[in-house]
Amino acid sequence: MNDSHTQNTDPTPEGVADPSRRQALRLAAVGGTALVAGASLSGCYLPEFEFAHGVASGDPLADRVILWTRVTPSPEAMAAWAQVQAEVAKNPALADRLETLKKIAVRWEVALDPEFRRRVRGGVLFAVEDGDYTVKVDADGLRAATTYYFRFHTRGATSATGRTRTLPSMAAGAAAQVKLAVFSCSNYPAGFFNAYAEAAKIDDLDAAVHLGDYIYEYDRAGYASSQAGALGRLSEPDAELVTLAQYRTRHAQYRSDPDLQTLTARVPLIAVWDDHEITNNAWRNGAENHQPDEGDYGLRKAAAIRAYYEWMPIREVQPGRRERTFRSFDWSNLLSLHMLDTRIIGRDEQLSYASFTGAAGFNAPAFAAALADPARQLLGTE
Repeated sequence: MNDSHTQNTDPTPEGVADPSRRQALRLAAVGGTALVAGASLSGCYLPEFEFAHGVASGDPLADRVILWTRVTPSPEAMAAWAQVQAEVAKNPALADRLETLKKIAVRWEVALDPEFRRRVRGGVLFAVEDGDYTVKVDADGLRAATTYYFRFHTRGATSATGRTRTLPSMAAGAAAQVKLAVFSCSNYPAGFFNAYAEAAKIDDLDAAVHLGDYIYEYDRAGYASSQAGALGRLSEPDAELVTLAQYRTRHAQYRSDPDLQTLTARVPLIAVWDDHEITNNAWRNGAENHQPDEGDYGLRKAAAIRAYYEWMPIREVQPGRRERTFRSFDWSNLLSLHMLDTRIIGRDEQLSYASFTGAAGFNAPAFAAALADPARQLLGTE
């Protein structure tokens, strides 16, 4: 679960009042007339929100699965918050109450049927600005090898219904089969995500596996973008990704794709990054596509990883150490799937032919010796 959020795993009945609405009304009462007027929050009016980026599940285990969505604040909400911010500038004592107002309560529920008559889990999360209004819950207490349905609610909106499935238990004996849809290198401006749509039509998939390059970091003139304008798929933002805001915007654009939304609403996703989630030809301490004028590489990598965890339905395996993304999934004793990080933790810098080329030409023996150096790492010792 994103560390900026809280959760309550007790089932939440229908009709429970939205805590953020009560908080906002309390803020209006305490903050005074100027605050209410500045925010256009007269009476009981509060702006509505939507789930514009769909829903997803991921990292399934025998007893739990990650559930994900994002709340999209409406233009009215953003305008109201901006007006309240102006009032806070005049009266800093109201700053904490503004943050309370901007916490959006999101109710989640899990059921055994798509009509949600047999609900088994539920609770309340808070979408906050610090997490880019994404919400993620590790829904536990589930039965092994079972299909579940899930959805989210917030003021004036209910998300699409997602379907997910837990893994079989090791104690249950061998699974009969495992069927996976495998993807990589999903470059939004290069074309449509038809493969996602086709995979979503396969009704008995156990999981979708993404092997990396889930997003690409280039600007609009970058790799395989020549037809992007004609396809209506120009990269957003129009800049190479360096900052947290830029990585978040690119993830949001990818999640806006209807075929990606359809797939992740139908089947759990198991994903690991490659290099383009950060930048091209990344290694442990740098990247080919990172230049001195782009700032500190460590800060860029941290921003990219933070956005990845916000926008992907993956579990934080070791809290406080998000680079450690390698993890395993077992379909009883039939298959163990190991998701390995070959880029960020242990990889040494790639060899370059240019480093072995001089006035006398290419030094093949030196290159071969460097290539065969047993100290060089791809996975790292851990």
